[in-house]
Amino acid sequence: MTTGNHMTATVFTAGEAGPHLGAWHALADQALEPNPFFGPEFLLPYLRHMEREDVVIAAIRDAADDTFLALAPFARRREGLLARRVTMLAGEYGPLGAPLLAPDADPQVLDALLEAAVGHFGGRLVALPYLRTDGPVFDLLQDVCAQTGWRLARDNDSLRAGHATGATGHEQYRLLGTRRRKELDRQFRRLGDAGATALASVTDSAGIAEAFDRFLELEAAGWKGRRGTALASEPSRAAFARAFVQGMAQAGKARIDMLTQDGVAVAMLVMLRDRDRVFSWKIAFDEARARLSPGAQVTRYAMRRNLEEAGLAEADSLAIPDHPMITPLWRGKVPYARLVVARGPLAGPALAFARADLAARRGLHRIAKAVLRRLRPAAEAT
Repeated sequence: MTTGNHMTATVFTAGEAGPHLGAWHALADQALEPNPFFGPEFLLPYLRHMEREDVVIAAIRDAADDTFLALAPFARRREGLLARRVTMLAGEYGPLGAPLLAPDADPQVLDALLEAAVGHFGGRLVALPYLRTDGPVFDLLQDVCAQTGWRLARDNDSLRAGHATGATGHEQYRLLGTRRRKELDRQFRRLGDAGATALASVTDSAGIAEAFDRFLELEAAGWKGRRGTALASEPSRAAFARAFVQGMAQAGKARIDMLTQDGVAVAMLVMLRDRDRVFSWKIAFDEARARLSPGAQVTRYAMRRNLEEAGLAEADSLAIPDHPMITPLWRGKVPYARLVVARGPLAGPALAFARADLAARRGLHRIAKAVLRRLRPAAEAT
């Protein structure tokens, strides 16, 4: 598909990715905004093992040298109650929606990427979930809407925990209240009373493969295992997770932080690095020791490791807003929202309907969660 004098659009599936891997890796390694979940290490195993819907990867090429200027995965899915719409693929396992864009990408490049998505699926509206609203991709999206005829609506603005590095990061580390800090220290000493405790990190590829198997066991032994949401609860989910983490480890982009007792891991945190940004992907801990806060211990340690690591600018927890464990520990804020863009004479009504549809689904979700909270104690008492 031709999009202009200097650009062409390419749309391919995961199974057709082979010829594009070189250009894809090159773009991911220098993208305007880091996003490990739109790189091949994540997307290829995720689409192979986890995704059941029709997902395509849209890319914009420079016609002069065949390099990629932009790339993102798209699907048509029902995000609200009523309508299915073209949606950038960002969700539970990769809650970061920044498309991969060349460092010098202009509004025409992002416009071409959006056009490639709607050209493949039809329609004139695209949802962009989990897009950070404090970065260069969001700024470029605003420029696209100002210059090319797309209209933009923001939905569900949110904040999740993160932290800075440098002087600001060290100040955020000290923001933990004296009482909470003393309590964590006391709990760590109590853990030591039952066996030799240590905090450590695994960074080599072979060590990460072994540690991640232990992580899968630890997570499955807890509440996620009981609810069937642990990574090891389904073979396909475990296969995806192993392939993703091992791919990141082989690229030198993974770290597993651990709290051990007598050499046995009792809390583990999987960290992912993409250039100057680090992400806490998954956490698991031994619930038998929950009263001694092993999850908080390893999360606090991970922040110390991040502050010591050269070249890092910030950390993103990827956690839900107001997460009760990580928010008090990581005092920075990562703003994001679901963005919806539309084009054409009916763009205004289409955006208004999309926002109402998404709000209706959130309302229904809140009601369902409230009902489950009431039912769960009764079920556990029987």
